[in-house]
Amino acid sequence: MHPNISENFYQKLEAPTDLEDAHIKMSCHQHAVDDFDLQIQMNELEQSMLCDGEDVLPYQTGKMDDLEQKKLKLLLGKRFHRNASRAYWFYIMKADK
Repeated sequence: MHPNISENFYQKLEAPTDLEDAHIKMSCHQHAVDDFDLQIQMNELEQSMLCDGEDVLPYQTGKMDDLEQKKLKLLLGKRFHRNASRAYWFYIMKADK
C-alpha cells in the first residue's frame, strides 16, 4: 500500500492480477485524469462566460453556483483517479523489486 493513500481507499480499487494488469489499470486512471483536466478547463471557460469583467452577471449567479458545484465534483473525481493511478504505480514499483 502506498504510504500516502489511506487504507480504506483500496476498497474502491480492483486488485491487479499481475504486473501487466497493474500497468493497464494505472494507464486507464491516468487517461481519466487527463479527461477530468479537459472537463475542468471547459467548466472554467463556461464560468468566465458568465462574467462581465471580474463580476458575475446578476442573472447568472444560479448558473455560476451550479458550475462551482460541478467543478468540485470534477476535482473530487480527478483526485480519485490520480490516487488510483499512484496506488497501481506503487504496486508496480514494489513488485519490480
